[in-house]
Amino acid sequence: MKNTRLLVLAGTLVSLLNVLPALAAAQSGSVSVYSVAACKDTTTVALTGSSTYSNNRIDVSLNYKNDKGKDVLLNQSTTAAFASGPFTLAVTLPYTDTAAMEGEVLRLDVTLRRLSGNSYVSVSSLSQNVIVADKNCFGKCSVTIDTTDKAPAAGTLALRSHFGAWFRPEGRLHGALPLNAGQKARVVFVGVPCNWPVRVWYYPKTGDKTPKMLSAQYWPNEFQANALDGTNPYVTSFAKGLAPTHPLEEDDPFVVK
Repeated sequence: MKNTRLLVLAGTLVSLLNVLPALAAAQSGSVSVYSVAACKDTTTVALTGSSTYSNNRIDVSLNYKNDKGKDVLLNQSTTAAFASGPFTLAVTLPYTDTAAMEGEVLRLDVTLRRLSGNSYVSVSSLSQNVIVADKNCFGKCSVTIDTTDKAPAAGTLALRSHFGAWFRPEGRLHGALPLNAGQKARVVFVGVPCNWPVRVWYYPKTGDKTPKMLSAQYWPNEFQANALDGTNPYVTSFAKGLAPTHPLEEDDPFVVK
C-alpha cells in the first residue's frame, strides 16, 4: 500500500456561534503553513494556528498553471469542523489523474473559516508557492485515532512519539486537535515516520485537568506506525485513560493551569 505523507487530520463537532457583538469583536483566528510535502501525485500540507470561535474548518486548494499560463485547480479539500483553541492539522491533496512534474511550481491557497449562521465565513487566509520534490514523500505513514466513547470535558488530543524514560507526555509532537465535551474523536494524523512508536494524550480543560494517555489495542507495547499499512487504527477510550506517573514538562503547551 502506498504510504501517506506529512502530519495530520481532523475531528468532528458542530456547535452554534451565538455571542454578543462586544464579545464577537474580540474573537479572532489565524492559520499558517508549518510545512509542505509536494510530490508528483500528492501534496500534504501541515497547518498550525488558533481560533477563539467554537466551530471552525479549513479550506485548502492547490493550483498549477497550464501551457497558456492560466491557473487550473489540481485538487481541493476541507477539514472536518473543530473547536476553539490551538490546532495542528494536515490536509492531503491527491491528484493521481494529473501528475505533477518534478520541480514544478504549484500555488497553495489556505482559508480558515468559522461558522456564522448556516454557513462558514472567512477568518484568515494565505497563499504561497510550493515546489514539487518527490523525495519529501518517502517513509511516511498515517495513524487513525478512534474513540469508543465521548470526551468528558473540552480539551485537546495530541499525538506524540515517545522517546523519554518517564511515563508522561513528551517526545515529538505530530499533531493536536481541540475537542468539545461530549464529542467522539476520529482523527487522522499523517506524515508520521513509519515504525515509530506513538501515544495519544488527552488534555482536559475543565474538571480534573491531569492529562491522560489514551491506551491503544497494542498497549503496553505502545503503537507503531507501520510501513505495511498506510492507515493504522488506534482504537481507544477516554474512560480508560492513564494518568502520567512523573511531573509534566514545564513548557507543555496543552496543559491548562
